[in-house]
Amino acid sequence: MRSARAMGEDAAINGQAACARCQQSNVSIMVRNEDCFKRYVATKVNKRVESNKLRATFKDAPRSLLLPVSFGSSSLSLFHILDQQLRDQKNRTGRCSFQIEVLFVDQAAVVQQDEYEEVWKSLKERFPSHSYSVARLEDVFDDITDLPRDGPALDAAMTDGTILSKQQNLENFLSSLPSATSRTDMIGILRSRLITSLATDHGCEFILYGDSTTRLAERTLSETAKGRGGAIPWLTADGQSPHGVRTVYPMRDLLRKEVVAYVGMADPPLTPLLLQQKGAPNVVTSSKNTTIDDLMAQYFGSVEQNYPSVVANVVRTSSRLEAPLPKSRAGRLCSVCRLPLAQGTEGLRWSGDQGAPERQVDLGQSRDAAASCYESPHGAIPSSSSSGFQHLARTRGFSLARDSL
Repeated sequence: MRSARAMGEDAAINGQAACARCQQSNVSIMVRNEDCFKRYVATKVNKRVESNKLRATFKDAPRSLLLPVSFGSSSLSLFHILDQQLRDQKNRTGRCSFQIEVLFVDQAAVVQQDEYEEVWKSLKERFPSHSYSVARLEDVFDDITDLPRDGPALDAAMTDGTILSKQQNLENFLSSLPSATSRTDMIGILRSRLITSLATDHGCEFILYGDSTTRLAERTLSETAKGRGGAIPWLTADGQSPHGVRTVYPMRDLLRKEVVAYVGMADPPLTPLLLQQKGAPNVVTSSKNTTIDDLMAQYFGSVEQNYPSVVANVVRTSSRLEAPLPKSRAGRLCSVCRLPLAQGTEGLRWSGDQGAPERQVDLGQSRDAAASCYESPHGAIPSSSSSGFQHLARTRGFSLARDSL
């Protein structure tokens, strides 16, 4: 008896699509053709743009939007859709309601990636009507002067910060962190702070991230596992950030596999602009270099193939968390991630090396560092734990929106 894979390969050779579930027979239902699918993806993005009021009125000057691109499928697709929207708008009305500032953060100092100069040049040639800028991740130290320095790991990295170059400072800082998860977490924090700082410097009102539903689901669970679940409304939802710049995720209603399909269907395809970065699609769960983000990416990468509703439900559930109103905030921000500090924190337990005795740590020593950020460089864990969004909402000052339950 022939295998399902062999039958599926025969169908592909004969120009017929095999069923994605059983791989034994041809598909009988085609939901959309290529043109309708591209229109479907663009409509999802445009609705998010309109709901967040990114377009300026005819009486106002065009709004300035910062679009960080990583040369991945999501950010390139978002840029392509927004560019098409602006061109259509200019053809109809003779003006544009917003302008895009494209930013690429070069992380070559800490992340293995292909050379970006050629694809960067190709991107500007293909979309010439926008502004472009490149920033290196180590440039974040031009603005960051408030990292906590009381822990042994940070002391080792920051003591000679006035002598070392920015790249050396960054490399020493990351190498002093105790685990791969800590390093990955800190790279994401530094990148976010750099993007926010540049958005302010360029006078941008909005930051548009190309994160898909799958990526937001990964972040929701990974940040919860890191102890930063209370910050989920600011890390995954559209709205005002504590830094005064609004963040929007126009691709949040699209799965990663839909975005990947759009890249190949774009006219001309966006595939030549993809920049390969070292990832972990098949991580080994027992490896000490495996991060929480790697595990979440592997999990949702498999789940979205056959159970896309599970991925969407994670994001939909997290969107019910509401950030407190500005007047209800205490006004204190974490000196690392720059998100509001939790109220009523009871301190940390020092976990240290495996088998080492625990001791209480006073959060006051961390110069207003959030528990989850203090955990990265020091190896500390919260003094009490429980699961569920209700606990996160209660302990971090958030409330579940009852009208969305």
